[in-house]
Amino acid sequence: MTSERPSVASSPPVLDPAIERGIGLVHELLRLEVARLRAEGVPVGEDEYRGLYTSDSEADRLLDAGARLAVAEGAGFAAARASIDALIAEGGGPLRSLARLGSLSPFEAGVLLLCLASEADLGTERLIGYVQDDVTKKRPRVDLALRLLAGPGEMTGAREAFAAGGALRRLRLVALHDEPGQPHTPLLARSLALDPRIAGYLLGETVMDESLHAFATRNEGADASSVSLPPALAEQAAALAALPATRLSPPVIAFSGPDPAAHRALSRQLAASAGLSLITVDFAELALDIGFEAASVVATREGALQEAAVLLEGVDRLPAADGERLTTRLRDEPVAPLVLLASRGAFNWPGLTVALPGLDFEALRTSWQRHLDGEQVSEDDLTALAGKFRLASNSITAAVAGARGHARWRDPENPVVRLEDLYAAARTQSTPILSDLARKIVPHYAWDDIVLPADARQQLREMCSFVEHRHLVYDVWGLGRKLAMGKGLMALFAGNSGTGKTMAADVMAGTLALDLYKIDLSGVVSKYIGETEKNLGSIFAEAETSNAILFFDEADALFGKRSEVKDAHDRYANIETAYLLQKMEEYSGVVILATNLKMNLDEAFLRRLHFVIDFPMPEEDDRKRIWQSTLPPGLPLAEDLDLSFLARQFKIAGGNIRNIVLAAAFLAASEGSAVGMSHCIRGVRREYQKLGRMVTDAEFGQYIGLLRE
Repeated sequence: MTSERPSVASSPPVLDPAIERGIGLVHELLRLEVARLRAEGVPVGEDEYRGLYTSDSEADRLLDAGARLAVAEGAGFAAARASIDALIAEGGGPLRSLARLGSLSPFEAGVLLLCLASEADLGTERLIGYVQDDVTKKRPRVDLALRLLAGPGEMTGAREAFAAGGALRRLRLVALHDEPGQPHTPLLARSLALDPRIAGYLLGETVMDESLHAFATRNEGADASSVSLPPALAEQAAALAALPATRLSPPVIAFSGPDPAAHRALSRQLAASAGLSLITVDFAELALDIGFEAASVVATREGALQEAAVLLEGVDRLPAADGERLTTRLRDEPVAPLVLLASRGAFNWPGLTVALPGLDFEALRTSWQRHLDGEQVSEDDLTALAGKFRLASNSITAAVAGARGHARWRDPENPVVRLEDLYAAARTQSTPILSDLARKIVPHYAWDDIVLPADARQQLREMCSFVEHRHLVYDVWGLGRKLAMGKGLMALFAGNSGTGKTMAADVMAGTLALDLYKIDLSGVVSKYIGETEKNLGSIFAEAETSNAILFFDEADALFGKRSEVKDAHDRYANIETAYLLQKMEEYSGVVILATNLKMNLDEAFLRRLHFVIDFPMPEEDDRKRIWQSTLPPGLPLAEDLDLSFLARQFKIAGGNIRNIVLAAAFLAASEGSAVGMSHCIRGVRREYQKLGRMVTDAEFGQYIGLLRE
């Protein structure tokens, strides 16, 4: 396969014989026009400054129209026009191709030749200024085109050729320019210019349109790395390719699915079977750059000029109005011999639409294995990569390249790709854009840091095992075929603040080497009807290929018990809950809901969860372990520090204990001493003040005096 970006330079053009003949006929018409003007008494060419001023004699001539010689159109004009008609009807090459593309009339094709004449020879510009009686008007005006190319009785139809809906302007073959400094320029006075791409095409250049340079590639030939489609889908694709697809009416096919590589592979197959190359365009970005109208014409027109199929990617990212306009345009006039529409999400194309599934586990594993050929990666590691990261084919390619870059940076002389390199690169490829509604948490806790009852710890490990082995259960053992949805992992963490819910999610993310995103509910929930669902949809859509763990804190604020419907807001609140259930079940990753009040959650909601883990307030032994694990090895400790007393007396959560240790460390640092009981007791008092709890002599015991020092 060859894939190339459009060049901005080309070799000197070799004119097509029909183009050379056409330019010669334009020069003949210009010669006849000079003769006609002179015969009418127009003194063209007699004064080099003519056109820059109006003399008295010129004013008299314009006023005394009856005094001019009425010169009938000679046989020379008719013969030249007839030759242009024959050239278009019988000739070949780019002029004939453009005429077929836009169903151009002989007059419209003649306009192209007139504009091209000055593109091919700058000397023609002077001649055009000469016959237009103005040395500053080097581009032909509509008036000149009508005089040269429209015969008797054709003037009205010829004027209509310059309407916005005519082929010349609809396909952006020719542009009309107003007179500088004039608020409104009459049609006859507007100047004509070929679109640069059309001028280059007629002159024999093969470069792609300049506006496509940053957004398009051209592919020819087979692709050795093409994605393998499921057998049934591959059979249908082969039948469609054999048709060939250009016989469809209109010749437009839409693809949907999460893997762009699958879109491109099938597009190349359909294009090759029709004898076409393939131009791939990031259409959504192109439309942002040059506007929708220009993008839709330029992209499809390029396919026609290069006899190529055009793959328009990202059409689902277009604004709804532009998506509808694109559908209408392609239905009425696709322009290119074959147009293929690619979208990851939904795009409403009323014709043939093909849903291409993402890579299944075996295809993912095969893709990782193919890209990592030659690297020291075990079979188990390949299995783990395929099971954890549901990447598209192109993302796997980029992830492997990134991992090799990591290895080269670590050891330039002997780069060896490690599993952690692959995990880091895969996370980079899968990271969603959730910054507006979520906060990424970088895992930094381990299993030893979290203190929980044995059963809760075991459930957390079972959750990790669920993610590690879901490919075996769903894909190899076939249970995935029995489930319409719900192949992700949904869990609820219930407990008071500070009991370790966020830490548990952190530990899981670190164990599984997945990204963790904490959802900001204040940015999700909206008082405006429909906005909450929109925000939730954005979160799950962006996270779908990320394999990230989505952590919804204080979930009862959004997903509480469905209320009795008393008004519209109650009804929509219930809709929001149902919508969340739907999106959670469709999501293939991990969703964790955290709540302080499990009893507030709807029972139907709880039944759909895979795990419900309680995070109780720690008992004395657990509190002592938390105190011990919170003190880092480098922290200086005083001999009077009594962790047993602190754990026994203060019935607080682990999050509060960490706050106390931090406050005590700063108090000790300010005094230049080791952390002792006085610092911890004062830290407890500050934490109690935040919690709104009373400081009692009984609770602080013999250390109550430290608070009064």
